[in-house]
Amino acid sequence: MNEERELIRTRLRFLDLLKSFFVKKPDAEAIARWRGMLSALTSQNITPAFDQAARELHHHLSQANREEIDAEFYTLFTDPFSPALVPVSASIYFDGHGFGQTLVRYRDFLGRAGIVLADETRDPDDSLVLMLDALATLIEENRKGTDTQGMQAELVHDFLAPLAARFTKNLDKNDQARFYRLCAHLLDAYMGMEKDLLPEPGNRNENRELTRQRETM
Repeated sequence: MNEERELIRTRLRFLDLLKSFFVKKPDAEAIARWRGMLSALTSQNITPAFDQAARELHHHLSQANREEIDAEFYTLFTDPFSPALVPVSASIYFDGHGFGQTLVRYRDFLGRAGIVLADETRDPDDSLVLMLDALATLIEENRKGTDTQGMQAELVHDFLAPLAARFTKNLDKNDQARFYRLCAHLLDAYMGMEKDLLPEPGNRNENRELTRQRETM
């Protein structure tokens, strides 16, 4: 039981770290926190992919300054006129446009999971940060005694992990992405860990099968 509680705490800490990369431009406190956490991670052996991503991100962060990271965040995620602007919603990656069928499926998932987004939320429901937040919410519910394992697995396998993979590939091709490309690699490696932890849900419907086919295209 203690091991299960520790695993939950560890997963929530990782999700909080990953979400903090993309939710807003970092302040000095956030960067100091990143440096401390990544320094600690470089001394651990978690998985080869995650360990490499953590080392590369720690090395970059030890040399970058806040102004450089701020400018990169603005270029990649804020400036609507930037040619290097990176989409963060699943619909754009899977449907080719925002507010597509993926968003419809994800809203159905949120309804079945009992997750209600705050009214003031401005990002699309199927955005990366909100999906990470949804997974954290399900893990918290599990800690309180509600069995959410199946919903967690559905979220990770059907939405979050494939979104993280596409998002990372996009940043790899982006000449303006230096720090955030490495953040994406850490995210992608962590989603691989979540997939290993959570068995793929059964009773797949046609929409989920189409999602897997799109991943291999």
